[in-house]
Amino acid sequence: MRGMEFFVGIVALACIEVAAGALLQDTTGLVTLNYEASEDGITLELIRGEKTTLRGTIGKGRNLQDVSCIGSSLCKLSDNEILSITPIQHGFNVTWVKDDPTEVFEDCYELDSGSTNWFGGPQRWHQVWPLEKMTIDGSEPYVIKKSDNFGVAERYWLNSNGVYIWLTDVTPLWVDQNNNNPGQVCFRAEAKSPYINRERVLLAYVIASMDDPKVAHLNAINSVLGAPEAHPGDKMIEEPIWTTWAKYKKPINDETVLEFGRTIRSHGYEGGQLEIDDSWETCYGSQQFTEEKFANIQNTVNTLHEDGWRVSLWIHPFVNDDCEENSAIGKRLGYFVHNPQNETNAVWWNSDYGHQIDFTKPAAAQWWSDRVKSIQETIGMDSFKFDAGEVDYVNQPGVYADAESSPNALTHSYIETCVQFGDFIEVRSSFRGQTYGKFIRMLDKDSVWGLENGLASLITTLLQLNMNGYVMVLPDMIGGNGYQVQPTADLIVRWTQANTFMPAMQFSFLPWDYIDDVEYDIEGIVKKCADLHTEFAPLIINAMERSISEGYPVNPPIWWVDPTDTVALSIDDEYLLGEEVLVAPVIVEGAVSRDIYLPKGQWRDGNDGEVYEGPTYLRDYYAPIEVLPYFIKQ
Repeated sequence: MRGMEFFVGIVALACIEVAAGALLQDTTGLVTLNYEASEDGITLELIRGEKTTLRGTIGKGRNLQDVSCIGSSLCKLSDNEILSITPIQHGFNVTWVKDDPTEVFEDCYELDSGSTNWFGGPQRWHQVWPLEKMTIDGSEPYVIKKSDNFGVAERYWLNSNGVYIWLTDVTPLWVDQNNNNPGQVCFRAEAKSPYINRERVLLAYVIASMDDPKVAHLNAINSVLGAPEAHPGDKMIEEPIWTTWAKYKKPINDETVLEFGRTIRSHGYEGGQLEIDDSWETCYGSQQFTEEKFANIQNTVNTLHEDGWRVSLWIHPFVNDDCEENSAIGKRLGYFVHNPQNETNAVWWNSDYGHQIDFTKPAAAQWWSDRVKSIQETIGMDSFKFDAGEVDYVNQPGVYADAESSPNALTHSYIETCVQFGDFIEVRSSFRGQTYGKFIRMLDKDSVWGLENGLASLITTLLQLNMNGYVMVLPDMIGGNGYQVQPTADLIVRWTQANTFMPAMQFSFLPWDYIDDVEYDIEGIVKKCADLHTEFAPLIINAMERSISEGYPVNPPIWWVDPTDTVALSIDDEYLLGEEVLVAPVIVEGAVSRDIYLPKGQWRDGNDGEVYEGPTYLRDYYAPIEVLPYFIKQ
């Protein structure tokens, strides 16, 4: 853990006399905790200055009126049950612990959604923003999982009052928000599947209160989340990525890949990264090219290199049973994730009969890595698209050596293994991986317009990731993946525009395939956006470098320039690049105008040069299909 002290393995912590209402101050004397014991837990009120910044109840459902405290060190609820609230800088550590894995602890906090906005939380299929709008079902464990696009779910809640709550990695966490208790977020510690083999139950977290959410978030980055230590390779930022997946799906071969590259070059795009996606293996998990489709893969890669391409390859962490040799090795050596019944079968999108590598075992991770390195070295692959990494492919629960870090330790170990493969890689899942500084790809988007995993969710997911400390964001393929429906020309254009000031642009559907569908110059509009992205790439890289040195988001919400602006705090369809560019793309089907909110400062229109003084609304800003509204701070 970084910075902020949090002792979860001992009980000698400062505590409170909870039998009656009382006050507790943080170590700076700036934050006060009012609390009072009751028959339904301890009610808390966090106050900074004269402002109440958070209200809640800890020990919900417990009669704590007669709790006894031992001296001034800790509160003893029973022989093996401890509650402690410890003052720290700007806040408090809260810890419940009991040496009994059948115990359950639950603390709930008011969202106060009428006056308070919240940020952070999990990546979702329906990515609403701000976070107080979201409903989270407390019957599901809060872990990194394939369902519901839960590929990044840090244990971090930040509110517009300048309060953040961060829960420790070892808490067996369940989160219920706006579900069983509407208007509240409840954090529950319960050691049931997938949190197994634990000897105690622990609910431990930080509550910190600062002057505003910007100051609070920067404190959280430095104290608990961590800032990136590097950024992706410059070329992956400056030049587009082109992937075979959305356009071709699985029917690809040497000629398909070469033709893909030739076509892109013929339309005026230079440089860039070309990605060979699914399916290229002899069987899933062999990590060997099938000669049936890629008999000349070495020549293919060499030709692409000669034409100025970096070449990337799709990689996954599974071995299917029809890969008999590797399946047998993994089973014999115990390299696969298994459950308490010693079953290793993993169900994933390419098989109901697979096995997931257990990256928490160094030998298993090395076995997988050696085969990836062999592809890199013998064929000359420049980078890899590392897919999956979530914890719930095996019939739950999975069994791991370190019970208290499970199951998210599997995701963390997988990403830790992936990041060794250079600066041009991408991953799609992560837990406590903010420091790695590699591209994290949004989960697959659908080729639709709204927040239901469509274009609108591109912006809200960008904000969610940035406000969890994942600032090196690779948006999903422009236009979506075409799973249910194919994207329209209008969707391709508006998606490209929305993506322009994000850290990278990733294409698969080709704009020139749509020229017969529309009267406007779709190819020219898309190329203009790609060129604009390249023009602003130095600013993107500068924002990344500031994230490394100061912890700033690369693409923050627009309130970042004025964290006291109550209007800006609620905006979910605009974003910033650093603090210099505000982007307000059109994301509604058929729309040719939109309302735009500019926070304080002077903003020069990137299209016509007019300067506006914020805060102000630009009502019905005219933005026909060829126009991307963006503004540069003066």
